[in-house]
Amino acid sequence: MEYKFLIYELEKNVALITFNREHKLNAINGRMFDEIYDLLEEIEKNKQIRAAIFTGKGRAFSTGGDFNQASQGMAGDVAEVEDGGRMQSGEAEIDLSQKRIVLKMQATPKPLIAAINGLALGGGLNFALNCDLIYASESAELGTFFMKRALIPEMSSTYVLPRLVGIHKAKELIFFGDRFSSKKALEIGLINDVFPDKIFMQKVREIAQRLAKGPTYSIGLAKLTINALLRNKILNALELEATNLLKTFDSEDFTEGLLAFFEKREPDFLGR
Repeated sequence: MEYKFLIYELEKNVALITFNREHKLNAINGRMFDEIYDLLEEIEKNKQIRAAIFTGKGRAFSTGGDFNQASQGMAGDVAEVEDGGRMQSGEAEIDLSQKRIVLKMQATPKPLIAAINGLALGGGLNFALNCDLIYASESAELGTFFMKRALIPEMSSTYVLPRLVGIHKAKELIFFGDRFSSKKALEIGLINDVFPDKIFMQKVREIAQRLAKGPTYSIGLAKLTINALLRNKILNALELEATNLLKTFDSEDFTEGLLAFFEKREPDFLGR
């Protein structure tokens, strides 16, 4: 596949994947979902690759699903968009964004590293949560964000997030959807470490190379063993998230959130 929205580089035995929709803060559209899945398959199959890093171009890691495109998808069964993406509404869209990507990330034995270089919001943060290790720059900001649009989180984050930070902290992060610093993320156990901006990618590369030089066969088996114990709960989370996300699409609050987004104002939610 030719990659339009990803930059794929191979540095020794480490794959470096950069989200490349800088003008959209690396928001993920339908085409980009397909490219990510294709690259995950390449990472899994390519014997030269022993570890992989995901990061973003510009000032964002990723701000999650492309809200402009998703809103177009609500209007009909399938929406074509200007930059080559193709997104189906309803269950097909949810299945694409949650199950295929999450389950592929869980199934590959190669260690996947999220290098959060800037904003990681909504689905962008959720993507990072499904990586095996998460590092952030000092200037990075994170947030679940979904509730700002009257949506619930997806990509199994309703299961993964409470396991990382505890149930009550997870609910706080989800209910309010506010941004927080990488320092705060480290304090609550959401990420592995924080590095200064100037040496951020250097430090992440060093970690990836250390993994790549290690016993990657055994590392892979350890990863798959851990993930196998979580698989059924992750599958359940994906199903529940899909069901309840569809319910939010039918709510008045979601419509209000959508209008507020395009009108560049604060939403006036009604609670229904």
